[in-house]
Amino acid sequence: MNPKSLPGLIGLTILVIVFWSVSRRDTNDRLRLWLIAWILVLVHAFAQSMEVRAGLWHQLIYAFSVNALELASIAFLISFSEFATDRRRSMLAVGLGLSAVAYTSATIMQVATPGVYYGLGALAISGAVLLVWYFFGKRTFYTAGVFAGCLGIGYAVIWVIAHGKPELGDDWILAALNVLIGVQYWRAFRRWTAGVLTTVFGFFAWGAMFPLGMLGAFAPSTQLESQIWDTPMYLVAVGMILTLLEDQLRWSKYLAFHDSLTGLPNRRLLEDRLQQAISLADREGTKIAVLLIDLDRFKEINDTLGHRMGDLVLQQVATRLKGRVRASDTLARSGGDEFTVVTHIANVRGAEDLASALESAIAAPLDVEGRLIQTGLSIGVALYPDQGRSRDELCVAADRAMYAAKRGRRYRVI
Repeated sequence: MNPKSLPGLIGLTILVIVFWSVSRRDTNDRLRLWLIAWILVLVHAFAQSMEVRAGLWHQLIYAFSVNALELASIAFLISFSEFATDRRRSMLAVGLGLSAVAYTSATIMQVATPGVYYGLGALAISGAVLLVWYFFGKRTFYTAGVFAGCLGIGYAVIWVIAHGKPELGDDWILAALNVLIGVQYWRAFRRWTAGVLTTVFGFFAWGAMFPLGMLGAFAPSTQLESQIWDTPMYLVAVGMILTLLEDQLRWSKYLAFHDSLTGLPNRRLLEDRLQQAISLADREGTKIAVLLIDLDRFKEINDTLGHRMGDLVLQQVATRLKGRVRASDTLARSGGDEFTVVTHIANVRGAEDLASALESAIAAPLDVEGRLIQTGLSIGVALYPDQGRSRDELCVAADRAMYAAKRGRRYRVI
C-alpha cells in the first residue's frame, strides 16, 4: 500500500462512519444509497492504493477500482429517483451497473476487437433507455435526465471507439455520470445554500476531472496530481454533510411551529394565527370563528387498538378535516385529540355550516390498515367579538362550548 494514500483512506473511512451514523437515525432510501456510494468510493480508493504496477493482478485491481467508482456514481444517481419502487430502482441500478462494469472490464483487460465495444456500447445505451422508460413509466425531469445522459454517454463511447481509444470511454462514462448527478442533486433540493451549491459544484468538478485526465493519454506531461483529483470528491462530501445539517435545521424550525404527526400547525403557530385574525377582523370590521374540535372515543381507540393505530386515526382525521376548510383558514392540532379551526365568517350561520361540514367529513368510518373505525366530533364554536375580544377569551369560550357539545348537540355556539 502506498503510504501517501493513508490520510485519504482515513478521511474516507471517517466519512463513511458519519453517513452510517446519520442513516441509522434517519432511515430513508436516499441516505442509504449515499452510504453505499461512499463505501464504494472507499473501496475504489483502497484498491487505488495497492502498489501492483504490472501483470494480471494490476489489471484486476485497476478494474475493481474503476468499477467501484462507477457503481458509486450509479448509487448516487439512483438515490434521486422519486417515482420508482425499491424493486424498480434496484433493476435500474443493475441495468446501468452491469453495462458500465462490462465495458470497463473489457477495456482494462485490453480486449482488441472493436466489435465487442460497439456491441457493449449499443447494449448499454439501449438497455438503459428501455429500463428508464419501462420501469419509471411517466416522463419526469429525472427520467429525461437519465435518458439524455445515456444518449450522451453512448455518443461519446462510440466516438472514442471509432478513434481507436476505447479505454477513454471509461472516463466519459464517469464524467457524464457525475455531471448528471450534479443536475439531479440541484433538482432534488433547489435552494441556494452552501451545502447544495458546494455539492453541485463538487460533482461538476468531479466530472470535469475525467476529461482533463484524458489529456494524459495524449500528453503525459499534463497528468494531474492526486491531490487535484481528490479535491472534488471532498467538496462533494463536505457539501452533502452541509446539506444534511441544513435539512436538520429546516426540520427543527418546522417542528417549532408544526405537529410532527399530522403536519398541521401546532398550538404555538395557532396562537399567532389567531392573533393575526383578530387584528384583521378589527381593521375590516368582520367576525371570526374559533372551532374547538374534540375527537370522540379516541381514548377507547388508544386503549383497545394501541397508540400506533391511534396515531394513524389522527392522521386520517387531519387529512379529512383539511379537505373541508378553506386555504385562508387555519386548521391546527391543539392537543392530543383536539383540533382547532380559525376562520373568517360573515355571521353565526357561516360557523355552523363549517361545523356541519367538518362533522360530515368524519361521518364515514375510517379505514385504518383494513380495520373500519367509527368515531365522531364534538365541536365548540366561539365568535369574535361576540364571545371574546382577546385570544384567551375566545379559546376559553370555545372550550366551554365544546364540553357543552359533548353533553348535547355535536356542535354548539356559546
